[in-house]
Amino acid sequence: MSNQKTTFSVRKLAIIGLLSALVFIFSWVQIPIGQIARVHLGNVFCALSGLLFGPLVGGLSSGFGSMLFDFTNPVYIAESWITFITKFFIGFLAGLIAHRGGKAPTLHRDVLGAAVGSVTYILLYLTKSFIFMTIEGQATGAIWSGLVLKGATSLLNAVFAVLFSVLLAKLLRPALTRAGILPTPRLAKPE
Repeated sequence: MSNQKTTFSVRKLAIIGLLSALVFIFSWVQIPIGQIARVHLGNVFCALSGLLFGPLVGGLSSGFGSMLFDFTNPVYIAESWITFITKFFIGFLAGLIAHRGGKAPTLHRDVLGAAVGSVTYILLYLTKSFIFMTIEGQATGAIWSGLVLKGATSLLNAVFAVLFSVLLAKLLRPALTRAGILPTPRLAKPE
């Protein structure tokens, strides 16, 4: 038997699966805005997965859960691989910043991580939308009005993601640590 440490233990795979399911389920908690945009809670769980479990678990959970949501709608399925990539960055960056230097996450790093991940997603999403609308041959006015609507709803989703993911992380960390699901946090060194 090899004593090699594996990147993906059964436990980590189970956590990714559970968090992906939460992203998928809460992507359904939505308010459609016209035909091209929606306010939803999926991004809350994208950011939360990174805040709780770090960049890799957060990114994969965000990407898989959002991609699976796209599989349920014929309009979105062709772009599901793009959704995986763009949503990956919410959880990945939230986790990367919150767990920077292997230190215990702080409120400041949680807020910054969730915000950076969400803003990065918005920029990627709007870039993708612009490219696709241009390729489709939409009129310039339609492209810009579509981008404004998508940008506004994405910004609202980002605000929800930052507020609720940070709050949920603060509430869940102690219980998950006591249950042995999260490692005991290391104290941050004085700066």
